[in-house]
Amino acid sequence: MLEPQENGVIDLPDYEHVEDETFPPFPPPASPERQDGEGTEPDEESGNGAPVRVPPKRTVKRNIPKLDAQRLISERGLPALRHVFDKAKFKGKGHEAEDLKMLIRHMEHWAHRLFP
Repeated sequence: MLEPQENGVIDLPDYEHVEDETFPPFPPPASPERQDGEGTEPDEESGNGAPVRVPPKRTVKRNIPKLDAQRLISERGLPALRHVFDKAKFKGKGHEAEDLKMLIRHMEHWAHRLFP
C-alpha cells in the first residue's frame, strides 16, 4: 500500500501532462433500408447526374372480418357457446378466482374461434 506523507496526503502520480487516448469516431448506425454495405443515402444522385428513383412499395390490404348478426347465429356463434362448458367443472365456494379464470379462458377460446 502507499504510505501517507507527513501531512496526511497520499502521493499520487501526476496525470496533468499525460496525453489522452484518441479513439476513431463511431460508424453510422446500420439501416434496414440499405441493400449494400456502402451506406449511400437515397437522396444522393447517381453517377450519371439523375436522382435515384425509388418505386413506392405496394401494400396488400387484408379483409378484416366484421362481427355481425350472421356470424353470431352461425354454427360457431351462439349455438356453439352451449357446448363450450360441457367438460367444465366449477370448484365452488372458496375457489371463485379459479372458477372465474376458467370461465374467462373458455369464453376467450369461443370468441377467438368465432372472430379471429
